[in-house]
Amino acid sequence: MIERLRRINPLTALATAVLLVCATYVVPAPIGPALTLGIGVVLSSLTGVGRRVAILAIAVALPTWLFLAVMNAVVAPEGDTIRVAGIAVAPAALVPAAWIALRLGAAVAALGWVVMMTPPLRLVHALAQRGLPAWSQYLLAASLAAVPEARRRAREVLDAQRCRGLAVGGGPLGRLRAAIPLAGPLMVSLVTDAERHAIALDARAFEPRGKRTSLVPVPDPKGERILRTALWALTVALVVWGFVR
Repeated sequence: MIERLRRINPLTALATAVLLVCATYVVPAPIGPALTLGIGVVLSSLTGVGRRVAILAIAVALPTWLFLAVMNAVVAPEGDTIRVAGIAVAPAALVPAAWIALRLGAAVAALGWVVMMTPPLRLVHALAQRGLPAWSQYLLAASLAAVPEARRRAREVLDAQRCRGLAVGGGPLGRLRAAIPLAGPLMVSLVTDAERHAIALDARAFEPRGKRTSLVPVPDPKGERILRTALWALTVALVVWGFVR
């Protein structure tokens, strides 16, 4: 089951994620967000990335709820209030904050499942087979690979600075002080890398308006094409329903 789900066309997974995100914000809370969150967690678990997706969703939803709860229930309370340790708290404001955080966590789980399961280049190849322009292919691939590349560069710079005697421990303040000397070499390496990519594209006579042929075709069975059509139709219907209801 895991391998079969991992082999699906990335466009099918993307259509599923878009439908789940739309359902998260269109279907009233708590049913809509809770249902889409459950589906996202199940899909990510079946593809082997359930733990990472759950951690990501919690890491986004929990701080959001805490921030909104403090702002709406304590800093600027609305409605009936009660006194807790001498502080006026509006309990009714905690529920809307929870729904907003739940929606955000569900959207993150739906999109995180696709991002963590699908290699960026496979998604780019699938879009190229559907006629995506070459310049869009490059921008998408570069954007998806930007964060992993920056993290890899940061580790390399950190290792190099450690070899030169830079102390990176000592708690949060010590790490913050150590991050300042890392910023310069990291930015220089990222700019140099961007220039190297530009030179490589120019050397290969990259033509953004030309049609490109993929050397690694992504399987796209007829059943998945029919499923994608149904998913996109359902997404459009859901958005229209959200506007007219």
